[in-house]
Amino acid sequence: MRELAPGLTVFQNSYVVPNIEAAMQHWVQHFGVGPFYFYSHLDLGPVTYRGTPATLDASFALAQAGDIEIELIQQHNDGDSAYRDVFAPDQGGFHHIGVWCEDFDAALAHYEGLSYTAVTTGGAPDIGGRFAYVDTRVDMGIMVELVEKRQDLVDFQIMLTEAARDWDGTDPVRPVAL
Repeated sequence: MRELAPGLTVFQNSYVVPNIEAAMQHWVQHFGVGPFYFYSHLDLGPVTYRGTPATLDASFALAQAGDIEIELIQQHNDGDSAYRDVFAPDQGGFHHIGVWCEDFDAALAHYEGLSYTAVTTGGAPDIGGRFAYVDTRVDMGIMVELVEKRQDLVDFQIMLTEAARDWDGTDPVRPVAL
């Protein structure tokens, strides 16, 4: 078994879903997780798929469940992506863990040095730093998302934690306008 790169902190469990609205409601009703902060058709900036420029149209919903962030992802277009490598458009399931990277370039180099491939990479201009989905399925059964740790993203996670702690079940889906 290959080791995770030093200095990485797991903060997120992520699921690809065929219907993000239904998935949010399921998590709220069956697990009491919420509120979800919903980004419809989030601009991920320039992305690549296996080193080639790609187009990715996806929506994301984020909520805190104890110490772990829950991320729901629905891809809207038919383009190649880390999501489509695992799930067809009408399928879904556990896709990846998200890890904070203090040194993004070193973490990516570490994984690539272990012969893992960066499948989808980018940097969302509206919400923070760079990201890379690394295909670790051969050893872990899931992918790992490397997320450049930036203060704005840490602050957002703190807000998610506080919102979940004080949540009374009202307003379970909160659209985010960027």
